[in-house]
Amino acid sequence: MTKVKGLDSGGKQGADATDNLQAIMAKMDPNTEILHISGDVPTNNQWEALGQYFTKIRFLKVATGWEEDWRDEKFPLHWPVELLVIADAVGERITTPAIMEGRVKHLVLFFTAGLRFEGPRTKELMKDAEMLDFIPHKKKQPQAEQPEGATTQAEGGPPDGTSPPTKETPPKPKPDGVKVFSVPHEWHKWVYDKYADKDITFPPSPDGAPPSTHSEMKHLQILGNDALQMLSYLALAKFHLLSSLSTLTIHSQGASDLLHVPPNIPLMLLPSLANLKTFKLTLGSAMYAKLLAVTNDNNEPFLHVFFPPNIETLHFRGPVSMAAHLDAFADAFGYHDEFLPGLKRMSLVLDLPDKSSAFPREPSLAQLREANGACRRVLDAAAARGVVVEEGFEEPWVEEHAGLFDGVDNRWAVLGSGLGS
Repeated sequence: MTKVKGLDSGGKQGADATDNLQAIMAKMDPNTEILHISGDVPTNNQWEALGQYFTKIRFLKVATGWEEDWRDEKFPLHWPVELLVIADAVGERITTPAIMEGRVKHLVLFFTAGLRFEGPRTKELMKDAEMLDFIPHKKKQPQAEQPEGATTQAEGGPPDGTSPPTKETPPKPKPDGVKVFSVPHEWHKWVYDKYADKDITFPPSPDGAPPSTHSEMKHLQILGNDALQMLSYLALAKFHLLSSLSTLTIHSQGASDLLHVPPNIPLMLLPSLANLKTFKLTLGSAMYAKLLAVTNDNNEPFLHVFFPPNIETLHFRGPVSMAAHLDAFADAFGYHDEFLPGLKRMSLVLDLPDKSSAFPREPSLAQLREANGACRRVLDAAAARGVVVEEGFEEPWVEEHAGLFDGVDNRWAVLGSGLGS
């Protein structure tokens, strides 16, 4: 693996930064297939330089770090990229055909936020942005008062007795402070203007047939932050990229998701993914509550009615509060042969805390025990239909990023074995 760290090292700008990159690359193997870029995201000139030097990149990770910016107009399209990981990028439009035309086989969006797949780039979006707030700077303290009887030069006049020079009235000073604008606010207005009067549908391919528009993208992982919201934006802009997927992983545990997208959009989308074979979904309690409200509004018993219909592997992790709503999920396996007819493997874990309960940080043992029992009823019903039950829930990114993701509660496995009951 080849690492390029800090493309702007030394504070160099423009051509100097590209020259600096050329010097760094001269020490690297041009035939490498694995490239990890960290620090500032490459400029367009740097993307071109990287593309000219490296020609065989198959596995690429770009971690933007604190800058959180994203530029991809000159992303090297001749690279045979199979896996592309974008980490940390925030609030920008994805434009490269590598993604927008589905040339990348496996795309991972890792703790990105607010990425967009249509419309203007941020600079254009904010050109006529609405000011949401104005925060004035604190005024300087007035000068101390003059001692009694003292006069200023203006009051006492010049020492030679002549009249003081007259001055024009100074212009009214401009307000001194910080103007507040919001990229998500402007983007939400753009999306509303485009879709408010449209009947949004995601028609599935008939009988699981390949989508009419070709895409090489088969695996998509969106991990952290507004995962369901970005999935929804991608579906609205480029549904054919999702309709060709065979594997989808969504990890949405925070409360920041679905702030600008109605929760019914991802639930409308999932049943249309007729080619999907593996579905891994992690929901925190805030996200589960939003989606559960949609199921209630539609008189549906539980989220299982929205699962992609032809999946063969299902991994589902959620909060302990989900235990109260699993009966219909278990019944679906027993009474409905058409429910997930191709399902072969399944795991179900409800160990995440209920943020609205008395135990918002870590579920109590009683909560875990109730959730474990509810999961067991679902898994037993699935097993009776021939589904292989997997007791664990693999999240390979947890070990590498323990500070960002919580692994499965250690007490869960003990309860599952019967030792903790």
